[in-house]
Amino acid sequence: MFKLEEIDYTKPVDEWLKQIDKNWETLMRVDKQARDNGQLLGRYIDHPFADGKAVYVIVQDNKDSVRIQVCTGLGDGWVLPAWGHESIIPRETALKFTQGRDKLNELFGRE
Repeated sequence: MFKLEEIDYTKPVDEWLKQIDKNWETLMRVDKQARDNGQLLGRYIDHPFADGKAVYVIVQDNKDSVRIQVCTGLGDGWVLPAWGHESIIPRETALKFTQGRDKLNELFGRE
């Protein structure tokens, strides 16, 4: 599907901040394309965790479930203990996350 670049935190901070921004742009572009095509495959889920959020991308869409993988290179890098680095969750759960984010973006006039 797509690969986000790993962040080299030994480089100057402005370099890795640029890479984080680039990774978010990639994730947002893929998510928007999937949304516009009416697909779950490629959409992302962000789940609040600790002092930030864990971000997962939907990599497989089945009738009743979806397979998700954690996204790294976006800053926090949180992994939910319940989901781990990769998990299968109910399709309805994925829809609630993506539709909820879409509604909030619509409410606040964001794409």
